Amino acid sequence: MTWATLGPRLRGIKNAATLLSRGRWSEFLVRLRISFGHIDLKHDASEEVTERTHYYADSGGLAFDQLMAHFDVAPGDAILDFGCGKGGILISLSKYPFSKIGGVEISPELVQIAKDNIRKLDIRNVAIECCDAAEFKDLDEYNYFYFFDPFPEVVMQDVLRNIEQSILDRPRKITIIYLNPFCHELIESRGVFARIGELPHFEHDCFVYSNVN
Repeated sequence: MTWATLGPRLRGIKNAATLLSRGRWSEFLVRLRISFGHIDLKHDASEEVTERTHYYADSGGLAFDQLMAHFDVAPGDAILDFGCGKGGILISLSKYPFSKIGGVEISPELVQIAKDNIRKLDIRNVAIECCDAAEFKDLDEYNYFYFFDPFPEVVMQDVLRNIEQSILDRPRKITIIYLNPFCHELIESRGVFARIGELPHFEHDCFVYSNVN
């Protein structure tokens, strides 16, 4: 076993132990199942990257929980993860009181794995769509959007245009959480969203944007 495969498993076991020490039993069991391969979130080095995608990587777990601690999630809130991959963030989001959790992923193979993971964990309020993110326009129910550097600017510009149209159709406050914000300049250049904060993360920058000052 190489460090590329052993490293994430050891980190997962460490995260599980941390949860156990804090008395968070249900999350401990989820992380333990992930660590020992019952839930597949591992990176695949053979994954094909196209002009419309970046590499898959899971950003869920304790580091993500530390980001979410900065948000006061209400039961009427809904969040969409663009480029949800194998569903790691969807799993992490399921512990918060979102009324709806959505995921969009272009790869049919990753979508099937994500759906299998969600089914194994018996998570009920998650919907996953298999399509190009630029073509997904069913956005009016969501007021949070999450990105972990899922695709290049050519896709992001269309996604932002769709979100902006959704705001025109249904005016509301939108919060964008963007880990490893590759398209930061594009977002601010459009004049709809402004960066309102930067959250600590052990590995990546994380910017928060809103359309309300």
